[in-house]
Parts: sequence; structure tokens; C-alpha cells
Amino acid sequence: MVGTTSFAAFPQPSFPIKTTLRFVLIVALASALPAFAQRDIGNIIKAQIILGKVMELSAKMKEQSVEIVAPEPIPDSSGRFLLPYDNDGNLTEWAEKALGAQVGAAVGAKAGEQAGKALASKVPFGGLAAIGGVEFVKQTSTQSFNNLDDYSVYLHVMYGGTAEHEKALAAAISIYPALEKGCDA
Repeated sequence: MVGTTSFAAFPQPSFPIKTTLRFVLIVALASALPAFAQRDIGNIIKAQIILGKVMELSAKMKEQSVEIVAPEPIPDSSGRFLLPYDNDGNLTEWAEKALGAQVGAAVGAKAGEQAGKALASKVPFGGLAAIGGVEFVKQTSTQSFNNLDDYSVYLHVMYGGTAEHEKALAAAISIYPALEKGCDA
């Protein structure tokens, strides 16, 4: 009968073998180099130690999950930034109109109506006129924010990954162009 040997029976080294071999190699190279090059080896060793710590932290961070809490919106349209969703999570009338206006602009651009498109891109909040103005947006909104960063986080946390999210985001960006920069980040 052939016996088997368990590797667990042998004592495990306190340092991994790869780390020990790497250290021996670096020390051997350092002793063979002139003094001016040894400073560079010292920097390499320091960098390797830092890299090892970063890798350890990275492994720990992968194990942890981060939960982002959505900021609480203002429960009416009194804020500076009006949400494209109503209280029930449906797109608002202004969001639907903004999407229709964007489709119309795309069709117009295909037909050669570049002048109107160019003019609209030069006017800040030009999308508001296409969907009925500020009053229409306020009348058809049920939630808002005073801070664009909170607005962006709320949209991402509450609706990111849903079927309507991309549409709502496109509608919001049409009247709040600065939101696009926050979404890229």
C-alpha cells in the first residue's frame, strides 16, 4: 500500500516563498551594484513594500461592500433642480416631453436643420423652451433638490439600472447640462 503525505504536516514558512526569494534576489543585486545605484535599489524596495500594502488594502476593499444612501429630495417643486420622476417612480410629463423634443431634434438634424440645433445648443437651458418652459416643468414635478450633486446621487441610487433611468437622465441633462459632468464621474 502506497502511503500519502499531507503537506499540512510540514511547518509552513512565516513568509511566503515568493516574497523570500524576491528579497534574496534584491539583496544580491544591491550588493553587486555601485553605491550610486544602491540608492535606486533602496527606492525600488520601498516602492515594493508600498505596493504590497496597497495590494493588501485592495484585497480587503474587494471583500467589503459600500452602501450609498440616497439623499432625501424636497417633497415638492420648490428646489432648484426638479426630478424627472414623480412620487410613484414614473417619468414626469416634462421628462416625457423632453425625450420627445430630443427625438425631434435628432430627426431634424438628420433632415439638415442644423441651424436650429446650433442655436439651441448656445442657449443655456435651451431645452426648457422646447418642453413648455420653467412653469410647466415646476407644475409637473413632485420632487426636487437644491444641490446638483445630491440630485445626481439620488438618481443613481434610486433608479440606476432600471429601464427608465437612461431616459430620465437624458431628460434631466437636457435642462441641467451641468448634470452630464457629474454623471461622467
